[in-house]
Amino acid sequence: MTEQGPSSSGKQELRPGVKILGVLLLLGVIGLSVYWNWARINSLLGGTPGPGQSTAAASTSKAKPGDPIRVRVNIWVGCAPGLVANGNLSTQKGSIVDRYGLAVDFKIIDNWTDAASAFAAGKVDIMLYTVDVYAKDFYQFSRQGFGSKAFLLVDWSRGADGIIAKSGINSIEDLAGKTVAYPPYTPSHTLLLDALNHSSLSPTQRDWVLKHAVVTNDGIESALAFAQERVDAAVAWDPDMSDAVAKRPGARKILDTRTADRLIADILVVSDDFAARRPADVAKFAHAWLDGVEYIRSNPSSAYQLIGDIKEFNIPTDLAQAMLSGVVLGDFSENMVFFGLGPNAVSDFGNIFDLAQTNWRNQAVSSGLNDYRKAQDTSYLQSLKAAFPGPITVAQTAYSAPQPGQQPLMTQQKTIYFATNSAEINPASRVVIDEIGRMMQAYHNTVVDIVGNTDNNGSREHNVDLSKRRADAVKSVLKLKYGFPEARIRTVGNGPDQPVASNDTEEGRGLNRRTDIKVYPNPSTR
Repeated sequence: MTEQGPSSSGKQELRPGVKILGVLLLLGVIGLSVYWNWARINSLLGGTPGPGQSTAAASTSKAKPGDPIRVRVNIWVGCAPGLVANGNLSTQKGSIVDRYGLAVDFKIIDNWTDAASAFAAGKVDIMLYTVDVYAKDFYQFSRQGFGSKAFLLVDWSRGADGIIAKSGINSIEDLAGKTVAYPPYTPSHTLLLDALNHSSLSPTQRDWVLKHAVVTNDGIESALAFAQERVDAAVAWDPDMSDAVAKRPGARKILDTRTADRLIADILVVSDDFAARRPADVAKFAHAWLDGVEYIRSNPSSAYQLIGDIKEFNIPTDLAQAMLSGVVLGDFSENMVFFGLGPNAVSDFGNIFDLAQTNWRNQAVSSGLNDYRKAQDTSYLQSLKAAFPGPITVAQTAYSAPQPGQQPLMTQQKTIYFATNSAEINPASRVVIDEIGRMMQAYHNTVVDIVGNTDNNGSREHNVDLSKRRADAVKSVLKLKYGFPEARIRTVGNGPDQPVASNDTEEGRGLNRRTDIKVYPNPSTR
């Protein structure tokens, strides 16, 4: 028979010293659990980095020296140079990447939200992004304490993305009161927001279009909704975009990235943590990617076949060839120009980043603006200059005048202040002219009319001459700052001949003293 202690429960009671030891052990286990899982706990609480964590989103899945570089891609032919250099999704023996002593694993994550989460959690080291989407995520990353930098241009979309519309819709202004399908927080979303923002539609009209839009999961669904005549217009990408136009009689593209040819660009972005630990490998990876661009140009059929052989992509060889025709791959020279390191000091990266930030802020997606220079690292490109000798060239575009009577793609109405009875631009109006310049930089394949207008005070002859000189003054600033060629900008002085309001009131006269910016697709490249 077992002897019972003083406990009335019949269970043996632990000694006080044992109790204390047990409590200390339990607290230790809890403390270690909190320590190692602080990132997850802290992200839920919205706090700052905790012990042992470089950011609130960090994880224990960081790549170690010698581990494969993990690169997020989506199913898009723009990443062909990397795949070609790698030989497949994983590095093949004898490939360009292998010869640089690297191992790379491309990870397909099509959903943009999932991809951003994986990047911030340290599950991928390098992200394929578009500049516009990165501008949105960079703002969120910065608030979380997660650092990242864009370091390479992958490709320009040149016709692969666009806005398609039914018969009778010929301009962005014609979208007023129409239903549009688009996938949110994608380059398609950016294309729509930017076009609306640079049109003469009122804020109320723009809001109506967005509030009554049909939101889809991707551009494929948007194109399908349009083909089935469930919407008046859609923002989508090829080949689905072109297929949808072909299926709907009278439909057409009213805007695509052949016209807005410096608005949608794919880039590579590296986490600050990975770049700090393996900077030489980032430079080698960039070099291998650029070598992949050169390989595709020299051996296009071989590159198409390689893309077709990657079963996870499900892009047949002929489709890969067709899709690559809608992009311009970023070689070394194009990269230098893109980041403002070429003969033209304008940074396309900075221009797109700033345009996108403005669009996202207007949509209440973000509430602040970041200096784009904090979101880029050009040191890797600079380190490769010796490997890619020769002059940095800028592709020249030939411009020709629109056909007589041709309707503009979109029209902006700007108030630009001048000294009284003078064509001298008020310094405060330089900001407005910069808005025009940034638009023209993004919609680089366009011809622009700058049209000066006045109220009816004074003689008509004087006002016509004054309005023409003022339009010429705006043109001069744009040419000087952005390097736009003479043939791209036409100037007109209407004087008082085209009022938009009554000249009988001061308010009406103020509306008539305006500068119209009419934007046409460049006929030379249509």
